[in-house]
Amino acid sequence: MIHIETKLRQALEQIAEVKRILCAIEFALQKQECATLLITSAVQGEGKSLIAAALAATAAQHGNYRVAALDFNWYRPALHRCFDRALPHSLKALYSAPLSELVISFGPNTPDLLTAPEDYADQSALTDQAFPTITRLIGQAQDSYNLIVIDSAAVFPTNRMMIDPVMLSGIATGVVMVVLSAVTPKQHVRKAQKIMEAAGANMLGVVTNQRMISGRK
Repeated sequence: MIHIETKLRQALEQIAEVKRILCAIEFALQKQECATLLITSAVQGEGKSLIAAALAATAAQHGNYRVAALDFNWYRPALHRCFDRALPHSLKALYSAPLSELVISFGPNTPDLLTAPEDYADQSALTDQAFPTITRLIGQAQDSYNLIVIDSAAVFPTNRMMIDPVMLSGIATGVVMVVLSAVTPKQHVRKAQKIMEAAGANMLGVVTNQRMISGRK
């Protein structure tokens, strides 16, 4: 049985809307046989990694899905902490190995996990291979899973080390934005939404995170 980190367990127990959100997403995606869901936010610190983990865990537990949770927020990775795991692979390994050799599998009715690289803070390790590698890994995930949940960077502020969620949105079937209630400025949310839509993103909606979470990503 997967050992779920305390924050994720609390999210699954306390966020009563997770199943409802998942049902809404399924309806919006018209129950496609394979769907790629990008989770992002306008700014940092809105709890999107926890929402991504909760959605992936709920879908794997209660749906007829084979689910993968992929962390492509290489600038500020947090998804691995939701599942109480370390970062086992280097960026070099991600560049060369197939997805099947990189994911952490926990067993039935749980999502497989692809973590960010352990050397994510090494700027020199990021090369022009980064985005083609991510495209390859997403393609391999689409061949093996019914639902792929991608935890991405926030839209703002931009950083040379981040994997741009606007670029990722073009690969995703749908995009969900997480907004921290009564905290995130509305103008940031509107601007992020317009940028994503201009890039052709299929915006499914906004998830309002009501909770202040220490160390949130």
